[in-house]
Amino acid sequence: MAASPISFQDSNMTMEELLNNNDLSVTPVKSGDIIQGKIIGFDSEQDRKYIIVSMGTKSEGRISQDEFDQKPQVGDDIEAIVKATDKETGIVFLSQRELEMRRGWEVVEESFDKNLPISGVVKRQVQRGYGVNVCGVNMFLPHSHVGSLLNPGERGKKPPVVNNTFMFQILELDRRKKTGIISRKAFLDGENAEKWEAAIEKIRIGEIVDGKVVKHIKIGAFVEVMGVLGFLHKSNISWERDAGEISAKLPVDTELQCRVLEIDPENHRLSLGLKQMTDDPWTNIGDKFKARETVAGTVSFVANYGAFIDLGEGIEGLLHVSEMSWTRKINHAAEIIKKNQEIQCMVLEVNPGEKRIALGLKQLHENPWDEIRDTIKVGEQIDGKVKDVTHFGVFVAISSDIDGLVRKEDINWDEPAPDPRKMYKSGDDIGFKIIEINLEEQKIGCSVRHTLPNPYKELRQRHKRGSIVDGIISGVVEFGIFVRFEDRYEGLVHKSAMTRDDSDNIKKVYKKGDKIQVVVRSIDPESRKISLSTRDVQYAMERLEIDAYIDKNDKNEIPTSNPFGDLKSVVIK
Repeated sequence: MAASPISFQDSNMTMEELLNNNDLSVTPVKSGDIIQGKIIGFDSEQDRKYIIVSMGTKSEGRISQDEFDQKPQVGDDIEAIVKATDKETGIVFLSQRELEMRRGWEVVEESFDKNLPISGVVKRQVQRGYGVNVCGVNMFLPHSHVGSLLNPGERGKKPPVVNNTFMFQILELDRRKKTGIISRKAFLDGENAEKWEAAIEKIRIGEIVDGKVVKHIKIGAFVEVMGVLGFLHKSNISWERDAGEISAKLPVDTELQCRVLEIDPENHRLSLGLKQMTDDPWTNIGDKFKARETVAGTVSFVANYGAFIDLGEGIEGLLHVSEMSWTRKINHAAEIIKKNQEIQCMVLEVNPGEKRIALGLKQLHENPWDEIRDTIKVGEQIDGKVKDVTHFGVFVAISSDIDGLVRKEDINWDEPAPDPRKMYKSGDDIGFKIIEINLEEQKIGCSVRHTLPNPYKELRQRHKRGSIVDGIISGVVEFGIFVRFEDRYEGLVHKSAMTRDDSDNIKKVYKKGDKIQVVVRSIDPESRKISLSTRDVQYAMERLEIDAYIDKNDKNEIPTSNPFGDLKSVVIK
């Protein structure tokens, strides 16, 4: 292997002088030897950078520059281990990192065997944890064993983890691969064990203790009590449903008194309560709030199902959307009220056991439906305004608070029913008749077609039962065919009104768009149902021929004299 030119920095000796120096030893080196040397220069080969080391022999040593976090200086002393020797060039390949790992592994093994903590530098974050350099040995710190990567005195801060040094406990070793698994959590648990033993001797459930807030998480705050960490859940901070941001209410370093709720020495868990320092406001709630009373409060939370009303002293009541209006369908409470709005409500129910107060808003006003029963009647005709138009009908104003619905089927007598959106818009004048009042379901049915002449009555007069009409098949279904005639009327020929052969092969015998003759069986003007028949067509046509024949004979003159009168006179003669 040919050597690349060597750069000598801050050195008065050339490579030739070094090689010819009589003080240089000729003692050979072998793999695994540990050597003491001095950095004499730098080299590069195929994009790889090396550090040149004088080892006190006639051979030069090389170390990859990647093994150093910072580039060393010429003249620095160095200790390394021999990895291999190139027989052709005599170059010795060295490694400082492997020497550190060998010596570090001895320390790691001793710490593991004696269950002693050990320090390490977090080098990088990996997929499921961190890579940590422990005395030159690469170890793995899983996320589940991270614990708190905060040093004493740093609680509440969030220092960078990578490149920082922490104490760990070794959990497992892989002696073949020279690596292992470490735990920060196990170290902290062991460190806290003595503090816990001392703390639980003094702390009792129900007692009041002094503490200091050291850290926040989404669901609560950690409080240091007698050298150990207790947890204050957000539900135990205030009797109010929403205590606000924990970090704003209890900043880090806040000193406070809490009540001890639970102690779990085995798992080092201490549960604390702040609201338990005061009496539960729900204890005597029945004395403060009575059903049917009017109360004042502030809207604290708004949702689609309703709103919570802050009634003071940590008490909140629920105002459900169904209790907001007598007449209006509310999809979201924000349609009626807003957060922080001051409002008056009526107490509907007080349930101390479930800590629940039901409130009502509409109960503060008269129910307009109570007046409807005395105001309008079925059959009454009203002139009003269109309030809203949908695909299924038209909402019309009955009063200032109550609307009625004209379904599209009741707009006119046409079949099929027209699209309401093409006929009306909000604000249009409209005349309609009340056809239904349902006070229980709070619905009023209205009709425009009932104010118009019923064309089906005239149709029934024109087409008596048994008459024949010409039409066009407008639809073919399993149970029969629909026939349209006079451009606006449609009737059904049920398969029971067909011949047996036709009813067994409806879709083969009849096609949409075909002309057809049918017989009228019945016409119901109110329901607009027309029943037709194909089976009776032949019979009806025969009747028509008979009736025509009878009519024709009825029109012939009937003789008024005896045709045999003259014959009699002749015979007598």
